[in-house]
Amino acid sequence: MIACLVGKDKVAMIGRTSSDPYNLWKFPIEALKKAGVNTDYVKIFSFEKIKKFPGIALIPVDKNGNNQIYVLPGVNNDFSPRDIEESNQLFENAGNNSGILAFSMELPLNTAVYSVKKANKYNMKVILDTGGINEGIDYGTLLNKKIFLIKPNEHESKILTGVEIKNMATAKHAAKILVRNGIENVFITAGRKGGYLFNQFLQVHIPVPVIKSGKTKDETGCGDQTMATLCAAILKGKDILESARLAILAGTLQFSRLGISPVTKDELNKYADF
Repeated sequence: MIACLVGKDKVAMIGRTSSDPYNLWKFPIEALKKAGVNTDYVKIFSFEKIKKFPGIALIPVDKNGNNQIYVLPGVNNDFSPRDIEESNQLFENAGNNSGILAFSMELPLNTAVYSVKKANKYNMKVILDTGGINEGIDYGTLLNKKIFLIKPNEHESKILTGVEIKNMATAKHAAKILVRNGIENVFITAGRKGGYLFNQFLQVHIPVPVIKSGKTKDETGCGDQTMATLCAAILKGKDILESARLAILAGTLQFSRLGISPVTKDELNKYADF
C-alpha cells in the first residue's frame, strides 16, 4: 500500500514465509513485487524442512462491514532479531535517505524492540501500528523506546492505557499516558468517528470525510491503508496533521470497497492534494 503511493523501489519489506503446499505464500509475495516493493529480505523457507505454514489471517465480514480476524502466526512466530540484523544494509540505506521504519505488532515483541533500536541507530523515524497486540503482555520495553508516532485503534488504546476511547476527552487521556513514555505523536483511529491526533502542540479530532460511495462496506484493510497513507505522506514531506487527515481519508475510501485493494494517488487527489 505504501509502495502504491510513493513509487517503485522506495519500499522494502523484511519478514518470513514458507513455501506451503497450497501456495498460500505466493500471492502476497507476487503482490509486493508487482507494487515495486523490494522483497530481497523476505526469507522463504522450505515447508518440507520446517513444517510450518506462512502467517495466515481468516477474516469473516458481516453485512455492516464489521470484521473479526483470526490469526495463525505460523513461521512468523520465528521472525527474529537475527533477521533484522541480517537486514542491516536496508536500515543504513533508509537512514541515509531520511527513511522510516513502519511495522505492526504482528511479530514477536523482542524482534519489534530490536527493530526500533536499529532504526534509532540510523536516525530513522519509527511509526508503530499496534495492530496485533494482546492483553496481558507488558509492552513497556517497546513503548519506552524512541518512537516518532504510534497508531492504535480504540481497542488497542484500551489495552495499552486502560482508557476506553469514547470521545476527544478520553482520547486525550489515553494519549497523555502514551506520550509520557517518550512517544512523540499519538494518532488514535476510531472507525466511523475518524481519528484523534496528539503531540506537544496539537490536540485535533479528524472526522471521517464525506465521500461518494456505493453500498459496499468492508473494514478489512482500513487500518493498514490508514497506516500506509500516513507513512507515504510523511515520506513526501507533508506535516503530521495533513498526513493524518490524508490517512483518515484513505481509510474511508478503503471501507467503501470489497476486499483489500490499495488506494491510489488518483483516488486521494479527488478529495485532497496528495
